[in-house]
Amino acid sequence: MFTHYYKTYQNTWPNNLNFILISILLSIPALLLGEWSIYILPIIFLITLSFIFSERFIIALILITLFTLVGELNQSLRAVVHLVDFTLLGFLFLKKFGLDFQEYPKIPKTIIYFLVLFFSSMIISSLMSSFPSAGIGIIAQQFAFFVIVFVFYSLIKDEKDIKNYMVAIIIVSFVLVSISIFMLFQESFSILNLISKNRERVSALITNAEASSNFYIISIPFLIILLLLNKKRSIKVLSLFLLIYLGIGLSLAMPRSAIIGLVISTSIILFLIRRRLFLIFMFTLLVFGLLFIFVDPLNQSLSLFLRFGEGLTEREPIWSMSLNIIKDHPVFGLGPGVYQYEFYNYFPYILSDWLGKLLIYYHELSQKVNFSHNFFLVFFTEMGILGLITAVMLPTIYFRIGIKTLLRYRNGSKENYYLIVALFAIGVSMIIRNFFNSIGLLYLGGITGDLPFWLIFGGLIYFYKRPSATISTIQ
Repeated sequence: MFTHYYKTYQNTWPNNLNFILISILLSIPALLLGEWSIYILPIIFLITLSFIFSERFIIALILITLFTLVGELNQSLRAVVHLVDFTLLGFLFLKKFGLDFQEYPKIPKTIIYFLVLFFSSMIISSLMSSFPSAGIGIIAQQFAFFVIVFVFYSLIKDEKDIKNYMVAIIIVSFVLVSISIFMLFQESFSILNLISKNRERVSALITNAEASSNFYIISIPFLIILLLLNKKRSIKVLSLFLLIYLGIGLSLAMPRSAIIGLVISTSIILFLIRRRLFLIFMFTLLVFGLLFIFVDPLNQSLSLFLRFGEGLTEREPIWSMSLNIIKDHPVFGLGPGVYQYEFYNYFPYILSDWLGKLLIYYHELSQKVNFSHNFFLVFFTEMGILGLITAVMLPTIYFRIGIKTLLRYRNGSKENYYLIVALFAIGVSMIIRNFFNSIGLLYLGGITGDLPFWLIFGGLIYFYKRPSATISTIQ
């Protein structure tokens, strides 16, 4: 066995040597980080592991660092991580495809149509806006984002690469939960605080709890699939442990839309794979729902835990603001990036009121982007009718590709079908939660918020585009 690994190591040495040389060169800026220079040693250690193992390890490492080290920690660290990760990503892409555009992976025409509509909507609404220059940076940022998405999609050679993406996201979720728990121990947290009226949401590394919870709603359905598919006791025990552990992180962040999403994704998985478990799951939800409705102590505890009193009450004035903006700008919208300038013109409260200060705080926390708390309202307010059509087109394409792929693989490889079910269910849950939030699909979330969904979508598209002959061979 050792001989086998040694030969593999020898065969991959020349290519991996390129990686380590590039990585060391790109790590030089880290010397300028001062207190952050302590990260140089673990970075070098991980780079060493990456050239001992395979490209999949490097790609997983890129994803983990992108999702954990580019939050609100330090802008200098963020710049270095982006420089290193995107350079390595570009190197992997060029190493595989070079500049031969004919070799680049093809994407479905519907996705191309969607992208044309998306960028046309932004450009037209920017030109018709009172602040046309506000959209330039956003359009450039979205273009760069889809280049990154395409590179990750292009690096999928087989289903192992999709699983590699999922494992990386699970590791990110584990890191987020671990740091959240560590933060709580430092603050002498009590379990009773979970049902306290003034409880605070805990979100490590990523200030926006809604963005961090995206990693949980991707990881948990994938772990459920592992439990259903694997017969190995060790895998089942590990999956169950991670489910419980990530459940703790979810309860600390407590995003209600994420819980709705998880209920939907779990229902889809069980309905398509284990119909009997689906009926048990639905019955259990019904029983618990009735208990919490009719038993007062449970009702009050659940209301405090899930913050029912804040949910729609907080969103109503925000949705009202967005609807008023749409009434005034129905055709072209405000324009990309203009929401921050028009925000106070539609403010529903007196600025000095408690609710007014709270809304301003949320606006500042969201870095002054559009926080309509609804994906469709965001696009409608900023890009008008074309924006709304774009917003509706994305889930429509997702459902179309997802359902066609499910039907195509349902009689094929059990392992691949389970993976496709997980991908489809996760994407649907992320789309549904965006009826109550506006981060995690497109436009506002950036790398941390939106890339996870497009990794999922890219995996689904890979199976959708796979030739029929390949499926027959696998069957």
